[in-house]
Amino acid sequence: MTRATAAILLTVAGPAPALGMEAPHPPQEVTVETLEGGRILVRNPAPGRGGGPDEWRLVEELRLGQIDGTGPEVFGDVHDVAVDERGNIYVLDVGSKEVRVFDREGRHLRNMARGGEGPGEVRYRDWASGQNLVFQPPNRLWIGDGRQQLSFDSLGNELSRAGGFLVGGQLPPRSKIVAADDEGFVYQEVRVSDRTRSGDETISHTRTYGVRLPVYPEHPNPFVPGDSVVLDGRISTNTMQSRSESGGNITLGGIIRVSIPRRVWGFAGGETVWAANRAAYRFHEITFAGDTVRTIVLGNPPEPPPDDSDESEFEPLIAGLSVSPEGWLWVLRFPDDPDNPGDRRVWDLFDNCGRYRGELSSSERIATVRFGGDTVDPIDLGAGGVVHGVARDALGLSYVLRLRLESPRGTPVAAEECSW
Repeated sequence: MTRATAAILLTVAGPAPALGMEAPHPPQEVTVETLEGGRILVRNPAPGRGGGPDEWRLVEELRLGQIDGTGPEVFGDVHDVAVDERGNIYVLDVGSKEVRVFDREGRHLRNMARGGEGPGEVRYRDWASGQNLVFQPPNRLWIGDGRQQLSFDSLGNELSRAGGFLVGGQLPPRSKIVAADDEGFVYQEVRVSDRTRSGDETISHTRTYGVRLPVYPEHPNPFVPGDSVVLDGRISTNTMQSRSESGGNITLGGIIRVSIPRRVWGFAGGETVWAANRAAYRFHEITFAGDTVRTIVLGNPPEPPPDDSDESEFEPLIAGLSVSPEGWLWVLRFPDDPDNPGDRRVWDLFDNCGRYRGELSSSERIATVRFGGDTVDPIDLGAGGVVHGVARDALGLSYVLRLRLESPRGTPVAAEECSW
């Protein structure tokens, strides 16, 4: 192993604390090592109380959504939100089977992508479909749900339509675009399953791949390249049981066990994806050729448990992972009670160099962890700390928020100059 170790001090200056307030956090020493093969390892010490050198907050700038009425701000069931370069907001309302477009001031502009089977229309499915929105500069909005991929211009004109993507010449069960960049590439999650059967038991192995694909003028590339990276793997077991009833009738029933999700990931744009085991604060930056180029560690996390370990011992710490345009990592902590919608959301923030910048807590109901921690309502991270998110009130009604990430110490949200 070769090592090139640098100690970096993050010194935070500011006025003396007021009575009853905590003093500023001490400098955070970060060590950087270059490991054999060129991988960079960034080690951050465990943060003290308060979460790190900066205390962040989300300041509300805009709120869309009304409980009563018939106007465009009365939403049904919002699944996702996307924002274009002009600040226009696209709201995917599955309940109303359409996308509603608002300008950056919140004025309604138009509706598009209505439900249906014709040109410019979308087959909307139920809540379990995972439909999402992705805006791709300069003027393409993707709508997909794992079974279909459509794209539109900002006025609602259909640009492309595809039913899925091929893996090994076969159509995988689920493949959807989850990110896009301004260089003509989309980033896709592809889930491929295979099954084996032994007696009354059927075992399914499902792998999730991260894929970077070029977009042609008419449609996305339908073939997954061989350098796609494996992000996660899950196992489900279906055991059939039969029992005799009076009259000679026999009923069959299945007991299905699905392994819990063990990894989170986020697409940064460019040629890498970030991934982590949900049980450890260890984050890996991986190329689409499968090479790990950087690892960020916070504290002294234990080695993640193997995938075939006893699931009763698996305790997730991380619920979600998002990447901002500046390359900052937003690590959503797993809530104490995922079924309690009133629990506050807490993120740990790392800058693009891998340095821990502090924690962020919010009582706003964005990034709600649902369905036992398997699903998190998406957020759209914009440049400069602008955040758009789907929020839900105590009754489950949907609305949309635009928030801005700020630090009382005036720390800017920007791509930092790394000293290594």
